[in-house]
Amino acid sequence: MADRIKKETRAGAIDNVIALPLSPTSLVANTRRDCKSLQQSIVTMQQCLRALGDFVRNLDDGPEAERLRAHMAELNELLSLRLDQLSLTERLLQEMLRRG
Repeated sequence: MADRIKKETRAGAIDNVIALPLSPTSLVANTRRDCKSLQQSIVTMQQCLRALGDFVRNLDDGPEAERLRAHMAELNELLSLRLDQLSLTERLLQEMLRRG
C-alpha cells in the first residue's frame, strides 16, 4: 500500500513538471550541435563505405560484387549530398545566431 502511494505521488509530481521554454538562441545552438553530430556520423559512414569498398575489391568481379559497388557508390553520393545540406544548414544557423 505504501509503495503504491509513493508511486502515485511520484507520478503526480512528474505530471506537474512544467518545461521552461527555450530561447530561440538556445534552440539554434542545440540545432547546430545536432548538425555537427550528424556531420560526424556521415563522415564515419563514408569511411566505413570506403573500407567496405576495399574489401569488395578483393572479391571476384562477378555480378554481385559489381552490384554492391554500384550500391555503395550511390550511398556515398547520397551521404555527400546530405553532408552538403547539413553544412548549409549549419552556416544558416550560425548566421541566425550572429544576428541574435
